[in-house]
Amino acid sequence: MKADLVTYEVFEFVEFQVGKSNFGIGIQNVREIIQPVPVTVLPHAHPYIEGIIQLRGEVLPVIDLRKVTGNTDINDGDETKYIVAEFDGTTVVLDVTAVTQIQRINFSDIEPASDMYTGEKVPVSGIIKRDDGMILLVDFEKVISEQIK
Repeated sequence: MKADLVTYEVFEFVEFQVGKSNFGIGIQNVREIIQPVPVTVLPHAHPYIEGIIQLRGEVLPVIDLRKVTGNTDINDGDETKYIVAEFDGTTVVLDVTAVTQIQRINFSDIEPASDMYTGEKVPVSGIIKRDDGMILLVDFEKVISEQIK
């Protein structure tokens, strides 16, 4: 008797912290993770924009995810990192408290977000439950296209 093979759609993501909250971003959107570099401040820029950096000849905006998420609590082990991400052809740098790990899970393990606890500024698209807390999957493409542009 042949066993039925069950195939699962796998979601691979980078887990990171902003303040004391955990977030995830799809690996397909992450170009690289770098150490912070000096930022050139832009006068009259959007409040979420820290400024701009130059990375291998490319000028990129740096987005302060602490301001975006309203999560200004500083994590004790502040290991600030920059996640260089691409959304719909636009490359941005996300300033995060720490990058913790790259994970793979089944799409079936992602719980859809309820309208009751999602907001317009930080649209949560899904939640990954763990024993030690939760990881919020945010639609960063929507944040960038609707909140910052």
